[in-house]
Amino acid sequence: MKPIYALLPDFATTQKPFVFREIVRSRFSTDFHFHPECQLVYVVSGSGTRIIGGSIEQFDAGDLTFIGPNVPHVWYSHAVQPETATEARSLALYINPEVVLNHLRPFTDTQSLADFFRQSARGLCLTGSTREQLVQLLMAMPGQSDLPLMSSFLEVLEVLKTSSEVRWLNPESLLISYIGTSQSRVSRLMHFLQDHFRQPITLEEAAAVAGLQLHSFCRFFKALTQRTFSEFLNEIRVGFACQLLQQSDLSVTQVAYESGYGNVSYFNRSFKKMQGTTPNAYRRSFRT
Repeated sequence: MKPIYALLPDFATTQKPFVFREIVRSRFSTDFHFHPECQLVYVVSGSGTRIIGGSIEQFDAGDLTFIGPNVPHVWYSHAVQPETATEARSLALYINPEVVLNHLRPFTDTQSLADFFRQSARGLCLTGSTREQLVQLLMAMPGQSDLPLMSSFLEVLEVLKTSSEVRWLNPESLLISYIGTSQSRVSRLMHFLQDHFRQPITLEEAAAVAGLQLHSFCRFFKALTQRTFSEFLNEIRVGFACQLLQQSDLSVTQVAYESGYGNVSYFNRSFKKMQGTTPNAYRRSFRT
């Protein structure tokens, strides 16, 4: 399967500087995609796992991230008990960086904004007062139009390019150009992992999905994610286990098996290494 190039309808026929959307679905999409627009995403409700470039992390309501142009990404919900399921609602601001810079250039120095757009290929999480400011601006946008909407958009840009309250999701070395074969391999791998991480997966199977010899696959994957394949797979599984521990009454042993682990002791070691606590302690922290 080739990567999904997402041509956003609102940008297809006109060179708009930005488009705002409120997205409500039963669950987050499982499409691994990219597009030339930047994207600011605030998760209002829902949880799961997000992949941005080589970063894979668990997300919950309140998550606020910014993604640069042409960076493959996906948010996807995990299967949960029907009685605990919540709708997947998010606010998304899509930004065409080239059009924005062209429009602003006659009026102001755009170098710092251009630098931010370039660096945003690493992906970033917004934190602290910056996050609070941006959430407030995004929450106001559904009821705005014309000049008030434009004013909010410009304020978003100003906050983004001047704030230091950010957590970069990928190191500088991961400013990868996802073109040609690499895109196709990354897409196939992500879809394969999303569909099969709860089952036993061998390194040989993953290499075959990517269409590479084993030794070439190991080098390719480490260069792509700065992790070994085993480390990356464990992050997906532990992220899923976190959701089960929060949202179900399954025993730790059941959670381990549901998350793709055939050995409970190995699950406990992997969980503590990544989360800094045991599965039981993690569950208690959400119920006290």
